[in-house]
Amino acid sequence: MKYLVNDFSKLVKIVGMVLVVAVFLSTNVNAADELVLHLTFDELKGDVAEDISDFGNDVTFNGNVKLVDGMFGKAIDLDGKSWGEIPDDDSLDIVDGITIEMWAKLRAAGNEQTGVEKGTTWKAGLYTLAPYYRNGSILQFFDLPENCNDENIGGNIQDDTWHFMAGTWDGSTIKLYIDGEISKESECKGKLSPNNDPVFIGSRGGTQRFVNGALDEIKMYNYALTEDELKADMDNPQTADVLPQDKLTTTWARIKSR
Repeated sequence: MKYLVNDFSKLVKIVGMVLVVAVFLSTNVNAADELVLHLTFDELKGDVAEDISDFGNDVTFNGNVKLVDGMFGKAIDLDGKSWGEIPDDDSLDIVDGITIEMWAKLRAAGNEQTGVEKGTTWKAGLYTLAPYYRNGSILQFFDLPENCNDENIGGNIQDDTWHFMAGTWDGSTIKLYIDGEISKESECKGKLSPNNDPVFIGSRGGTQRFVNGALDEIKMYNYALTEDELKADMDNPQTADVLPQDKLTTTWARIKSR
């Protein structure tokens, strides 16, 4: 009888451990390192371009947009008055670390141009990757300290030529890459907050800073990619859709660290 009791006790412990792991996995799935947006622009369904990440953050365009030849398949061409909008989603409320990347081909224009932006104005929760800003390009965050939130201005790519542009922030450093090389790097420690605004493609809030040119392969991760990972994305945007870390391994590591 005592052997049966011991075996039953062991079984209870095993079941308990499985339940604990299951609960942690279910509550931490969105906390894992994730690709949260990938717009290939290889086709439009009406005015909608599908997000091929696991999160389905599709973008709906407003105005006169069309598909043109891109760096990989097709790209979306914006006329300086059009823009896209992605509804707010928890997956896009990024606070711990971020990567935003795109291919951009800008026509000459005097106004600043925003590629990807979460928010309608300069407000809490806003993050921006802009291919043209103060005669350069930038990754910026409203919530970071005043001395570095919009100071990471890199090179000018407004030359009607395709360029790969990417920005990362890992909690302490902002890095802006152009064509796979660091263009600007700034130490910037702080904390990001979420907001309930949409993500805009090709403008700020659908009212200003419109892109005049083409965008292709827009991707966003909720963590900072390494330089090697960014170059892999630049060479083939499909390869880095397989994350460098196994999601279960990442989640289990977080569980053990609690």
